[in-house]
Amino acid sequence: MTASAASWPAAPNSADAVEQEARFQKLRAQGYRPVAVDVSGGGRYAAVWVKDGVRPWAMFQGMSAKGYQQRFDQALKSGMQPVSVSATGAGDGARFVAAFAKTGAKFFAEHGLTGSRFAAANASAKSRGYALTSVDAYGTAGDTRFVAVWTQGTSGAWDYTTGRTLSQHEADFKSRMKQGYRPTEIAVAPDGTYTAVWRKDGLKSWAHYVEMSGSGYQKRFDQLKTKGLRPVQVDGEGGHYAAIFEAAG
Repeated sequence: MTASAASWPAAPNSADAVEQEARFQKLRAQGYRPVAVDVSGGGRYAAVWVKDGVRPWAMFQGMSAKGYQQRFDQALKSGMQPVSVSATGAGDGARFVAAFAKTGAKFFAEHGLTGSRFAAANASAKSRGYALTSVDAYGTAGDTRFVAVWTQGTSGAWDYTTGRTLSQHEADFKSRMKQGYRPTEIAVAPDGTYTAVWRKDGLKSWAHYVEMSGSGYQKRFDQLKTKGLRPVQVDGEGGHYAAIFEAAG
């Protein structure tokens, strides 16, 4: 990876579909592609962009579940696959954003998963050598759904937790750290709980923050940029944001 940029304004609430499209056009022209995307309530968008030369790629936003499936099928025919997916809202009103790229890795993806179906998909993935590489929780507090991607060829053992309160997530973080794991994906559910992916990959330079406001995220971004860390995944819901940063290399 030769360069990176964060498509996130100082006030995330102002990043509506039109503004995000403008960023898309500008960064694409500069040679960047999105590697992490997020949509939260009210149609607010965010993305992390890198300049790494991977082609072809595509990003689509504002999709219904049916629209997402159609774009997914079109991308597959073009030799691309989802690298990051996110959703917000419930039922027919749910809206999706997804970034696709031609990576050559084996994968499978699902959306609209209930908690039990999400657990079954993770168990199946582990048994077949796949790892959870993108996940978001959407729907309602009483009916949380998951959209996710599982990929082969990732390094290190992995596990996941879901439906965790802030205190539970913080306890998970401490216990997992002692076991050599770190968070690689984080999602904020409609009820404010957290879903996280934990991986034991040996990476030393990284950072993880939750319960940030939009301005709090921008402050963390600015601080960590001076230390050579870039965001690799962001997620928000209900004004609460979470992000994972890694060393730019």
